[in-house]
Amino acid sequence: MNPIFWVLIYAVLASLVVFLSIKLSNYVDLLDKKTKVSGALLGGILLAGVTSLPELFTSLTGTLIVGDNHLVLGNIMGSDFFDIMIFGVVYFLFFKKFTQGKVGKQHYLTCLFTALMLVAVTIAAFVFNKNHWLIGWFNPMSLVIIAIYVISIIFTPKTEEKEEHEEVNTKLTVKQIWILLAIFSVVLIGASISVTLVTEQIVEGFKIDGTFGGSLFLGVATSLPEVTATISLCKKKNFDAAYGDILGSCVFNIIILGIADALSFRAGPLYTVTSESLMLIIGTAFTLLVVFCSILFIKSKYFKNNIKSRIFLYALGALLVSSYIVYLVLSTVGVNLI
Repeated sequence: MNPIFWVLIYAVLASLVVFLSIKLSNYVDLLDKKTKVSGALLGGILLAGVTSLPELFTSLTGTLIVGDNHLVLGNIMGSDFFDIMIFGVVYFLFFKKFTQGKVGKQHYLTCLFTALMLVAVTIAAFVFNKNHWLIGWFNPMSLVIIAIYVISIIFTPKTEEKEEHEEVNTKLTVKQIWILLAIFSVVLIGASISVTLVTEQIVEGFKIDGTFGGSLFLGVATSLPEVTATISLCKKKNFDAAYGDILGSCVFNIIILGIADALSFRAGPLYTVTSESLMLIIGTAFTLLVVFCSILFIKSKYFKNNIKSRIFLYALGALLVSSYIVYLVLSTVGVNLI
């Protein structure tokens, strides 16, 4: 079948994912205002887990059904790279709102845990996998990745005091919100699996490299929930949940590699040593460092609603966006780093 047809189907599914993500972010924002559950927990664990369902199910589909681990690694690392880059766009769109909202200290730790997991992925690929230090197809570093994720959950604050003046414009009860959130999450799972199967057709139809195809088509499509949810939350000045969603999703995404690795008996070793995977890891690590610096700046006494702060935050945003563009250019021209 003509690959253009699959691109059109991909666009329809991506639009559906965007719609579902906006609804889910609205429900999480309502829970944040109607309960004492912390924004870091709602964004970093609940919303991050929900918006990462596409990465989870597309990765499992790629491993168990398609049998192509290049798609899986490209999907996960491409999603994290794209997710973090989105902060660059957010800084340009919502500078003034950032000066009016609040950002918790919890996100420093989330950045640290994400960095540790990136180090673990690098060791898994370029030490254990390269030297064939595997247990069958399973990479022992996957256990380290899972352990880091468990520790990150333990350190996430569970409750916080809410501001009394927060307004909640809804007649929905907390129970109803939970039910609706569950329903939309299930629909999102179905759309996610469909996106994986369609992406495989696009990659084969256009003869695209598997890792690059996974990072571009799957990485972007499965990142749409985080992107739309984050932008929606920033409009509401709920930056704690917004940062929690993106950074929490990055942590959750990487643990998916450990899960997919355990189920890779059909597809073989998951942590592939390629120039594409190395560029994705380097790009994700760089953007994570930039976001960490931006959080430090936003929480400092120097961050104010003035031209100097605006220029500095815009500069950080430009670094994030340009780094992703550089990756796309290098991948397109076929630069080999190995």
